Amino acid sequence: MAEFPHKEPRTEAFASAHTGEQLEQLSGIAAKQPYASQGPWLTAGSLQLLQTAAESGKLGRFGIAGKAAELAPLVSAGLLTDKGKLTGQGRLITSPWQDSVASLRITAQYRGRASVFQAWLGPEGCLVLAGPSYDQFLAGHPQAGHQLDFLALDHLYPDIAAWTGIAPAWSLASEPLSIDLRTVNRRFGDETVPVPEAADPVLMNMWRQPWFVWQLLLEPGSGRPETFINAGESGHYHLAVAEDRAELNVRPSGALYRDLSRAIDRAVHS
Repeated sequence: MAEFPHKEPRTEAFASAHTGEQLEQLSGIAAKQPYASQGPWLTAGSLQLLQTAAESGKLGRFGIAGKAAELAPLVSAGLLTDKGKLTGQGRLITSPWQDSVASLRITAQYRGRASVFQAWLGPEGCLVLAGPSYDQFLAGHPQAGHQLDFLALDHLYPDIAAWTGIAPAWSLASEPLSIDLRTVNRRFGDETVPVPEAADPVLMNMWRQPWFVWQLLLEPGSGRPETFINAGESGHYHLAVAEDRAELNVRPSGALYRDLSRAIDRAVHS
């Protein structure tokens, strides 16, 4: 029997050089675990029709007059009838709008482009409206509008992780560095902003990665959003702010995922 040559895994260049060990390449895993939903993509006009129907149960002739284009995807998805009446499935899916126990909003930006992930958590499940995700921005084809989905609570956590690109990464220890907040804010939309002085090699490498910046706000909660930076091969960082200074703290993917699920559980059961 012919022997197959052993194929060594690709190494993560910076992490391997920094640690002096051959570390397997983990960057790229997020792209292989993209955010996936079977729900329809809806425009702002279609969402407005759905919200109006969810409040009153139907739209009527005058409510749908001149809005055939906005109505069509809702009918196709089985949420409204062609007369503008909310279907049984439509009532179930939109129920968290009327009877939510908690809600969350993630606002994100990548190279100057913005997106939003919203979820309302109700007794029957979670209503999700998701704009373009991390992997779609990286692939260069973010789609306009929001994708509607309805999930069990247990499925919400992996969906958020996929949407924000939480994935295995070599989260290397770095010296804490206080940075002028205005510099960090400029860096959000401009990758040419110079690396801050006194940054160690780990932070320098992180600074040079493409940033997907996302901010999580939970209700009920503290009322203060938490900001994170997905820095590609450098993994995730938490952005801590005090007055006009900012500090970037590495957050391993597993720990961040647990933080996220615990925070949502607290909001649901508070």
